[in-house]
Amino acid sequence: MINFSSFYKDIADSNLQHWLETLPAILGKWQRDHKHGNLPKWEKVLNKLHYPQPDKIDFSSSVTIGTGEQLSPGQVEKLTNLLAVFQPWRKGPFSVHGIQIDTEWRSDWKWDRVQKFISPLKNRTVLDVGCGSGYHMWRMLGDGATRVVGIDPSPLFLCQFEAIKRVAGNQHPVYLLPLGIEELPALDAFDTVFSMGVLYHRRSPIVHLLQLRDKLRVGG
Repeated sequence: MINFSSFYKDIADSNLQHWLETLPAILGKWQRDHKHGNLPKWEKVLNKLHYPQPDKIDFSSSVTIGTGEQLSPGQVEKLTNLLAVFQPWRKGPFSVHGIQIDTEWRSDWKWDRVQKFISPLKNRTVLDVGCGSGYHMWRMLGDGATRVVGIDPSPLFLCQFEAIKRVAGNQHPVYLLPLGIEELPALDAFDTVFSMGVLYHRRSPIVHLLQLRDKLRVGG
């Protein structure tokens, strides 16, 4: 079962620590109530993703994890088949030990357009609302963010994110919580909040903007 203990440990001494009063119960309820039919299969695959620390990590110009030189042809074939279980991949692309995950959307093109207009992310705590599989969160980390938290209620996106994180070495301060913004505990603590491709899905865009504002610290 996917657990969030590493996230709880990471925020214990941060400005997000107040979430520990309510968030474990909220995520526990999610785990009880969201019994997606494929979730047990996806979790079994996640448990098989044990690979050496990648010889290359690049989140600044792409999401590249490993060159492929560390793995044998048989290991590459096995990893390719494991990652295919999580199809369809939407946000991306990802390069994992030389395997190119060809995603439905070219999220790198979007990031290249957005990047030139945002405040610098260096040393910032960032929230990405509607993060999908987390592609943009890795790019935010590559731009110097201290910690990145994404929210998206899809179990598939959570498993895709977990697959990339586990192959990347699991030590990076980036986390996906399978929640909608309405379920997120109130906390005005983030330096930067992103919401990309979400606004036009909301019944009330104004309410959504107010929700985003309420997650920002003063001056964020």
